[in-house]
Amino acid sequence: MPTALITGASAGLGRALARELAARRWRLIIDGRRHEELASTAAELTPTTDVTAVAGDVADGDHRRALLAAVRR
Repeated sequence: MPTALITGASAGLGRALARELAARRWRLIIDGRRHEELASTAAELTPTTDVTAVAGDVADGDHRRALLAAVRR
């Protein structure tokens, strides 16, 4: 199963990309700064694919490390 890391998945283009890849059964690690919106996206996608949501800001080094750890799992 292919895996994608999608930043900004809580809205707009990132959310649209997550929906499209979920429809194709990709494993997704999704990211966004707005926790509630990101959780909503994850809940929408979970029935069709494996989704890991990691809320935070990619400008933060600790957050980037958390994303890397999620990808490696």
